[in-house]
Amino acid sequence: MSRSRPSPRTLCSLVVLALLALTGCAAGSGGTGNSTLAVLCSNDAEVCRAWAEDFTVRTGHAVTTVRLPTSEALERIRHGEDLPEFDVWHGGGSEMYVEAAGEGLLAQYRSPEAEGIPATFRDPEDRWSGVYSSMLAFCVAPQALEALGAEAPRTWDDLLDPALHGQISTASPRTSGTAYTAMALQIDRLGEDAGRDYLEALYGQVLQFTRSGTAPAQVVARGETAVAITFAPYCEAARAEGSAVEVVMPGDGTGYEVGAVAVLADAPHPELAREYIDFALSADGQQSGAASGINQIPTRSNLPDNLAEVLADGRYPVIGSSLAERAARREGLLAWFTEEVER
Repeated sequence: MSRSRPSPRTLCSLVVLALLALTGCAAGSGGTGNSTLAVLCSNDAEVCRAWAEDFTVRTGHAVTTVRLPTSEALERIRHGEDLPEFDVWHGGGSEMYVEAAGEGLLAQYRSPEAEGIPATFRDPEDRWSGVYSSMLAFCVAPQALEALGAEAPRTWDDLLDPALHGQISTASPRTSGTAYTAMALQIDRLGEDAGRDYLEALYGQVLQFTRSGTAPAQVVARGETAVAITFAPYCEAARAEGSAVEVVMPGDGTGYEVGAVAVLADAPHPELAREYIDFALSADGQQSGAASGINQIPTRSNLPDNLAEVLADGRYPVIGSSLAERAARREGLLAWFTEEVER
């Protein structure tokens, strides 16, 4: 009787389990030894798992991962000073890493892999580095739109169609870096006052705010809404899994994130954390997340379709202020959201 061969991902998981059994779960105090690396991850759960598994296969070091949306992860780090929990923060928009670095929450580390990342996508003081990117898009369900008698949205203004009232899913910018990217884009696109007016109208169309920016694609895939605002790879992954959804890039401008990685200032295992950073910045590390089925744009200049190349060739109608500007206005925009939208 013939037997089917296990998939590469299954084989990888088996290797990881074997390595975990060998390395154990004891936590050391400084060196690597038998220590377990603790990663706070702000990406899709499958991507977080792929990163951890590939690092373990590559190094033999065990990894524990806790997944939190970007803003929640930053708050967890802020309140963990008395009892440090994590060694590394991986994933989530670099705006929040700018805040964390300014508060002294990130350690300085110049990885030998850093030269492969354009200076535009990393901190000049080596406290964080960008390791992937994604473009903001609409994830739409054509059948649901047809049932509503609505056209597929092609621009941001199309999302204000009365037929889409209660039919849009997006995350809360208070918890999600994805949602903050969408919020900041409207200010860049329309200006401060008109941007806030637009956001207030858009948020009135939303069925319910999710905590995570990856969740809206699944909300649409389950048929709960007709449109989601999310990063394109999450919608593409849902489509690859068999959901009847499509990606639409807004014709009047889109934004993108630079997802980052950093060693935490109070990391219990700093040597192991630096080894993880080397992995995350490497070509292998930046490609490992694709095994989850979510294909994000790498930042390394020697990888095909890297972020600098994508931005230079104009394939997407990108609008955006500088990273420093987006980080600086975040507190004020979130305060406005709390007072005017969540009240």
